[in-house]
Amino acid sequence: MGRKIRENAPGRMSQRLMVCNAAALTSLPGASLAQDASGAASFAGISFPAIAGASAVIILITAILWSVLTSRRMRGSSLFNRLFVVVAITAGFFSAVSSAIGFSLITSQESADFFRNAILPPAFGVFVFCLAVAIWVGGAEFVRNRDWFRGMGRGAFADLLFFIERAVKLFIVIPVLALILFFVSTWTTVVGIGGVDAVRHTYSAEIDRLAAECAGITAHRQKDFLFLEDLRLAAQDVSRVAASERTGGSQSGAAGAGAVTDYFNGIATWFSALEQSVDAIITGAPPSGVDPYDSEICASKTDELKRMLSRNAFENVDRWNREFETAFDDFASVLNRWRHDKRIERLLDAQLDNFARANPKPVGARISARQRAAMDRYADEVESALQSLIRSQKLQKPPIPIKSAAEKSPARGLDIFREMFKPPSPAEEPETVSRRQSVVDAEFVPGLSAMTPRDAVLKHANIFSDVWALALSWDYAPYILMLAFLFFPSAERAPGFKD
Repeated sequence: MGRKIRENAPGRMSQRLMVCNAAALTSLPGASLAQDASGAASFAGISFPAIAGASAVIILITAILWSVLTSRRMRGSSLFNRLFVVVAITAGFFSAVSSAIGFSLITSQESADFFRNAILPPAFGVFVFCLAVAIWVGGAEFVRNRDWFRGMGRGAFADLLFFIERAVKLFIVIPVLALILFFVSTWTTVVGIGGVDAVRHTYSAEIDRLAAECAGITAHRQKDFLFLEDLRLAAQDVSRVAASERTGGSQSGAAGAGAVTDYFNGIATWFSALEQSVDAIITGAPPSGVDPYDSEICASKTDELKRMLSRNAFENVDRWNREFETAFDDFASVLNRWRHDKRIERLLDAQLDNFARANPKPVGARISARQRAAMDRYADEVESALQSLIRSQKLQKPPIPIKSAAEKSPARGLDIFREMFKPPSPAEEPETVSRRQSVVDAEFVPGLSAMTPRDAVLKHANIFSDVWALALSWDYAPYILMLAFLFFPSAERAPGFKD
């Protein structure tokens, strides 16, 4: 019975502490409970899960500190030695948590694989914790004890040999073990802390690129309205010429109804129908489903991508990456459809080829040579004007696509290290390429430069240098403290237990 009471006492005590803490928080003047954006209860802007997590960490660290400082096993150890053990254990705890997060980002799958997504990362964190404690706490014990010269007595020469032995252990053996810890812990720690932010950094630049592409292409498509206005004015000119021919015979000299007037009216009707067809292309439903003439389209799509990028990636980084990449590439595909939209040009080319068939010249004896010459001359003028409009439309070319992050720096994986140490190539003068129509037809807006968290922290190591420094600091702080055991052997023992 007493054993059960003792076993249940810590759990009951922690429950009472939580209840008392919650009661104390709610009893403070001005205290209020609320819910954050995710729906979790919060107090003073801090969510209860965050409070619970921080409390659990503080309680755990306090328990470790108390157990180490009061442990009978540490009898005879100095305060420095005991605090060294606390630092090593704490560093292992930090490494374990951050490494588990990084490992989940590296091995995450979108599929519901329970063991891969839920069991493996925390198991890896436990492994990192045990490895770090074994290297630092066990390594400190390994450094402090003599192995090679145990049979030698006291004296300066024996102390010198012991110093050499400690130096070999500290500067050769322990760094080799620490190198293992670097690949196992530090690397996954960096990925866990800065990986998603590094990916967001890359994708934010890609969103800016896509916004610039959208602005350039929509500005290019706005020129269709200018072309439509030119076409409308040309159609009005043709209609005026037909009316003038009908009322005064301005072209052929024969006013009134007749075959010649019908021909001029037919050209005017045909040109008006052509203008209406181009207007229907511009104002009708776009084939891509997105209107390139919408003044807010670039801002709305950019905001949508930014909202997707700001979602919580740690729930499932693969799904988060896929959803963003799909939305990005879909809009890039829409931009490419806008770039290569030649419906107006093809319509004009087809109508120009069909010009003679659409408005056949009247034949017969009732047509004089002067009237025929007037019809031929006017038909040539209309055809020449239409060719000039088509030429001006074809000369309006979309802007040159902006290079993506993958095109600027395509290295991934181990190639990133080779790129870091590769001497920079001499700057080459940009090659001037004539933008013929075939060149423009081959230009496309690049899709998303997909990036994994492990590649992103390497690509932007200079930007996320603080993350690297932080990971190295808490992984290797015990090693710096361990150096005191080399130069100050008495630092490990309390007064009364020193040699």
